[in-house]
Amino acid sequence: MVTARRGVPATVRRTIGVLSPVVGGFYFGALIAGVARAARGAGHRVVAVQTYPAGLDRERYPEESVLDTPVALGSVDGLVVVGKSLSQERLAAVREWGVPVVLVSEDPVHPDDPVVVPDNAGGVREAVEHLIWHGHTAIGFLGNLAQRDMRERFAAYRTTLAENGIESDDSWWYEASDNQEQGGVDAAARLLAAGTPTTAVIAATDRNAVGFQRALRSHGLVLPRDQAVVAFDHADSGARVSPRLSTVDAHFGRVGEQAVHLLLARMRGEDVAPGEHRVASTLVVRESCGCTEITSPAGGDDDLAGSDLVRRLADSAFGGPAGTASARRPGPDAREAWWRSVVEPVEAAAERGVGPAAAALGRLADLTAALQPHPEALEQSVTVLRAVECRQVEALSEARRQNAPAVRRAVTDVLLAVTKGCTRAMLARSGQLERTIVDQYEVDMDLLRGDSASPRALGWLPRGVRGHACLGLWVGTDRGPGDREMEIVGVHDTTGTLSRLVGVRTTASQFPPPALTRAGTVGSNELTFVVPVTFGGSDWGLLAIDGVVETRATQPRDRFNHWAALLAVALDQERLLASLREQRKALEQAAARERALADTVRESEERYALASMAAHDGTWDWDVSAGTVYYSPRWKQTLGYADEVIGDQPAEWLERVHPGDRDELSAAIAAQLAGCGTPLELEHRVRTCSGDYRWMMCRAVTVLDDAGCPARLVGTLVDVTERKEAEIALQRDALHDPETGLVNRLLFLDRVGAALLRTRRSPAYDCAIALVRVVEQAHTPVRESSDVAPDVHREVVRQLRRPLREGDTTARIGEDDFAVLVDDVGAGGMPDRLSELLERLRRDIGPRIAIGVLGSVRGMRDAADVLREADIVLLREQTRPDPLRGTVLR
Repeated sequence: MVTARRGVPATVRRTIGVLSPVVGGFYFGALIAGVARAARGAGHRVVAVQTYPAGLDRERYPEESVLDTPVALGSVDGLVVVGKSLSQERLAAVREWGVPVVLVSEDPVHPDDPVVVPDNAGGVREAVEHLIWHGHTAIGFLGNLAQRDMRERFAAYRTTLAENGIESDDSWWYEASDNQEQGGVDAAARLLAAGTPTTAVIAATDRNAVGFQRALRSHGLVLPRDQAVVAFDHADSGARVSPRLSTVDAHFGRVGEQAVHLLLARMRGEDVAPGEHRVASTLVVRESCGCTEITSPAGGDDDLAGSDLVRRLADSAFGGPAGTASARRPGPDAREAWWRSVVEPVEAAAERGVGPAAAALGRLADLTAALQPHPEALEQSVTVLRAVECRQVEALSEARRQNAPAVRRAVTDVLLAVTKGCTRAMLARSGQLERTIVDQYEVDMDLLRGDSASPRALGWLPRGVRGHACLGLWVGTDRGPGDREMEIVGVHDTTGTLSRLVGVRTTASQFPPPALTRAGTVGSNELTFVVPVTFGGSDWGLLAIDGVVETRATQPRDRFNHWAALLAVALDQERLLASLREQRKALEQAAARERALADTVRESEERYALASMAAHDGTWDWDVSAGTVYYSPRWKQTLGYADEVIGDQPAEWLERVHPGDRDELSAAIAAQLAGCGTPLELEHRVRTCSGDYRWMMCRAVTVLDDAGCPARLVGTLVDVTERKEAEIALQRDALHDPETGLVNRLLFLDRVGAALLRTRRSPAYDCAIALVRVVEQAHTPVRESSDVAPDVHREVVRQLRRPLREGDTTARIGEDDFAVLVDDVGAGGMPDRLSELLERLRRDIGPRIAIGVLGSVRGMRDAADVLREADIVLLREQTRPDPLRGTVLR
């Protein structure tokens, strides 16, 4: 059991943290409001952290929280964790921080953890027994059992049926896909598909029931005749549907209050009993269960006194039981003061015959408005006060019978005061909604406009925001589960005292900074919210802002959640605009460099033309817009044409280009006209007047007009035939034997290597290698053989020069060694063309040569290995006793 901070004085102002999936709505908002009331009554402040990202798509919540960062854990003194706000692993990690923890509707990770839950079992039991009282015996259940509360409600439903002698059927269980309206629609589809086996249902949530009722009515069912419904939550939406929804009020505010009482006890070092701490629930009866009207909170019990009726009314329609909201403050509780203000004028009229004073009635109206009554509170008040009137009149003694008219007038005056209070509360709610819409419009316009100040400075907050706010953005891109670093980039503070926080580096566990939470006023209705600044895939940081929790909205979409999502969008837009501005600046700089380059080219153009004239180059000028080309006299002379033979069309040049070079030249010219930034430089062959082709070097630059479009192509044509032929000869000599013209050893090895790679890629491919070596005759002395060898070499070369087939290669690989690569021989052994060549060599030259043949190169490592194997075969051939065989086939 955690007993951290034992002995802390009760007067010390502490900070209580709340971790909740979202921080608004009738459930989460009511819990947080209850926490705030209890903490405020004890003189403490509250920080409520939303653990789910802002801007969730249509409330399709993930199964678990996405918050892995320990937000605010280092800056709070105690922690209330609301169900599903953290994964079990993160919840276990939170306990390691040593902060006292109390859970709300969550499975504990340690047996010592206290868990506060609404009385799910008691509320459902009362609802089921109420339906049985109406005569229903086939009672179903609809809900999603993913959460602890829903599982408890389902178990209580089955237990209550069994206690009343009803055996539940599996077909009576209608699974909902979630806790929202859509889940109820899905459950209604299952009920209709099963043939409507039930006459009544218990809905796990009000929102399930709302969707369920609407779906059944859309299919023609009449409610509650065809299907009675009782739900759980007492959300305002249940009072807006038809028929109005009977429901169980779980008093979520009281659950939050109870969690704070337990947490404060743990913070003081007191022992708190582990396990469940339940808060009583109340059945609110409307028309959906089959009742014709909203009954009195007394449930029709005639034995209750008038004051007891009013107490039940305050408990049902105006909030929780007396004493829970501010048990540690002196003076009466607000609800206690309300029911006294209702009962005392009626009792005074019964005892003394005097009506209530105007000041008392005005105070009653004020108290009624302050309690924020539920929508049906006025209707219940009429029923209850008329019942109180009847009982007071009936209880009058004979001596006071004349006070009966005063009692009736007093009850009427009290009803008018209560009506004013309820009306004032509804008008205040309408005004609050209107202000919320106006504030939201201001935020939308400021954040989405994109041309105002940076959203980081929080200047977009509405003018009506009087509290403090602080924005912290993550530093770096690390998204791990550790304590992430962040920087405070903006604050909202009317006093200016928090401006020093801007630029401060901190961590998520220390956010919001203590200076922000300490700035709040003790006892005010505001608390500090912390909401992730997220939208889609963006995760910017955290927004801390002071405000009042929204408890009456059916949708858990409070304004701070919406603001955080819009802020993430605005920050995304700001980053995008900054990137676009940088790109625009880079483009402007590039355009300036291009203009400067164009000016340089234009200036150098004239110098280049003069230099060309001095060098006697053939210049040409292609006017792109006119489609004509000026060919200088030198250009025409270079090709041997007279001046009048060549016109001014591009075809005069292009049609004389060698067919093998025409496509390359056309592509190069097209690239220049398309805006290629590099000058054209290309060697190609052009036909002269004699019909021969000569090699020409073409160089050209593009001249742009004022609009930056190509206007002219200016260049030269220089005869480079001698140099080009010398280069070709050098290339040929580098790869061919200069004496025989055959491929040399280097090129032959390269082609053999290529053939080896092909054999590895294709199982059907193979090639053969023949090695021919000029040898001396056995009877001829070595010194005399040199006279014969040149003739033998010439004959071998003559035979090898005869073409075999395209793809075959003959080479001289040594002084006396020649080789033949026969391509693509397949699996049929030595091809005919190679056999014919070897037969001619044996016939014409005889024993003065030795031949070795490899019929396959498959499996060889490299080209050197191939030649080595061929040489081994040739040596074996030389050692044979019959030299006339001449060939060894491996």
